[in-house]
Amino acid sequence: MDDGTMLVVLGEIIVVLLTLIGVGIAGCVLQLIRVRGLIEEVKTETLETQQAGRLREMVGGTAAQGPVDMFKLFKHIQRSREVEWEKPPRETDLIEGRADIMGSMKALCEKYYLDCFTISTDDGLVVASSEEDAASDAAKYSYIFSEGGYPDDPTVMLFGIQHKGSNLVGILRTEHNIPERWVQDMEHDAVKILQQWL
Repeated sequence: MDDGTMLVVLGEIIVVLLTLIGVGIAGCVLQLIRVRGLIEEVKTETLETQQAGRLREMVGGTAAQGPVDMFKLFKHIQRSREVEWEKPPRETDLIEGRADIMGSMKALCEKYYLDCFTISTDDGLVVASSEEDAASDAAKYSYIFSEGGYPDDPTVMLFGIQHKGSNLVGILRTEHNIPERWVQDMEHDAVKILQQWL
């Protein structure tokens, strides 16, 4: 084999090797692009899961539950943006002229424009209420409060009450957006009622 033929053969071998290397590099690049796409999908799914979890926390619930109830979420956001109730609390005596603790709780509802008001233990037992059947609300909302969650009903508001060393939960229902500054007054009035009757 002469030198010219040898050079041609070597040239062809080099071309084949370069082609194989090029195909290998191209394959690696394509694989990297595919892996990058998969990583982006995982990131997107993770972000969506986190957002859904946050929304679920806003309307009350756990990660194990189904999809977020967007109606409840909307009502929660809408309520948080409403203008606070502008009327002052009514001048109402919570003790005098009341036959029992339920009468005092109804008077508290009148004073603050509430539909109903229930006080429960932190483990869900009714202590006092303005209505007869408050056991389900007491059980449900005391648990939500103890877990640091939000009520799933936009007309419900929760807050803590301290009485004789016990942690109690105030559960009120109202269509009005009660000012936060009233909460301390409501707690004081609730404790006053408890001290009178229990």
